[in-house]
Amino acid sequence: MASYLTLEDERNFGPELLDVAARAAKHALAPELQQLYDENQQLRDEVGRATKTTIDQYLDANVPNWREINNDERFHNWLLQSDTFSGVIRDRLLKDAARAGDASRVANFFRGYLAAAGQASAGQAPAGRAPRRASTTPSGQRIYDRSEITRMWERRRQGKIDDQSWMRWEAELCRASAEGRVRGALDRDGIPVSR
Repeated sequence: MASYLTLEDERNFGPELLDVAARAAKHALAPELQQLYDENQQLRDEVGRATKTTIDQYLDANVPNWREINNDERFHNWLLQSDTFSGVIRDRLLKDAARAGDASRVANFFRGYLAAAGQASAGQAPAGRAPRRASTTPSGQRIYDRSEITRMWERRRQGKIDDQSWMRWEAELCRASAEGRVRGALDRDGIPVSR
């Protein structure tokens, strides 16, 4: 911290007078400094809420069932493991991304969990099995198989997938089908499509 007092000031006025002057200045400025501190804290809180809202909206649009996943103990256990590339605990990396307001990076943690669990959007690791890596195209796009589609439809039928999440799943599945990213796809006549 910069000192505005010189040795000459101390010689001319003495340490006692300078101490009284410094305390008087602090006393006079304390209310204004407290007001600035309070305003700064309010701004930080507002920015934090806005950042969270922005991240939540991004996740709503880009990661089906992220709220369900976020309530899943398996997801939080997965976050406590070290990241393969950095060696840093995933939870720390996720919190860093959230603090930075990087919604895309936050979404990648949910996607990474889903890929590790071998699920497209169900948000659950298969019970009784070790998570498997999801199949992807060379460009990193997800490849789906008929059994996964059947499981998703069963979850929907059981009411485990809400309308909004189901619409996102259907849209992704239509894109995947059009792009040839569905294994075991059938044509309109029920004949397997070779891709």
